[in-house]
Amino acid sequence: MEAKMKKLSDLLSKTIEQTKENVVKKLALTYEEMEQECNEIMDGFAEGKDLVVSVMSAMGEEQICALKDIGPK
Repeated sequence: MEAKMKKLSDLLSKTIEQTKENVVKKLALTYEEMEQECNEIMDGFAEGKDLVVSVMSAMGEEQICALKDIGPK
């Protein structure tokens, strides 16, 4: 039983370390970056540009993967 608890504790410690590394590596956008991306899309459509927006959906979440300006209409 003690060995199982030690293994579980080690696994939990590794998971915590990986989470901390992901935060440091900045694997997610900040709020300001999300706002900037949203404004870029809205401004592009308002100007009549043709934009290609690639969206990935997984586990109930959607995320913009790429934004490409293919020119004016």
